[in-house]
Amino acid sequence: MYFAAEVLTPANTPASAPVVTRLRVYPGVVRQVWLGFPPGCYGLAHIQVWYCGWQVWPYTPQTSYHWDNYVFAIEDRYPLVEEPLELVLKTWNLDDSYDHTLTFGCIIDELVPEDELRSLHESLVALGLLKG
Repeated sequence: MYFAAEVLTPANTPASAPVVTRLRVYPGVVRQVWLGFPPGCYGLAHIQVWYCGWQVWPYTPQTSYHWDNYVFAIEDRYPLVEEPLELVLKTWNLDDSYDHTLTFGCIIDELVPEDELRSLHESLVALGLLKG
């Protein structure tokens, strides 16, 4: 199933007070993620994607995606099984003159067999990318 959001992020929105957009999703496994930046952002508009209090995309804590006229396409196998079943988009915009609308999209496949899901979950916990 495809989920998407467009997030208008006003000029002068600092990282310390980002625009927070909650995207309700179904349980499953994220297979593909897209993060789009329109022309004119010049790397000043940023986005992070969080799930259950953890930064998921990009995986590296305290980093963000930011670019100009570009769409990041990410393949993954990230399980979404814990409540709340929502992805949290955090955006900010260091541009002092212009608002920017960032685009997020993802495909979530239905849940996989329990043993595969358990293995994925344990691996993500071991890597510190998901709470135990």
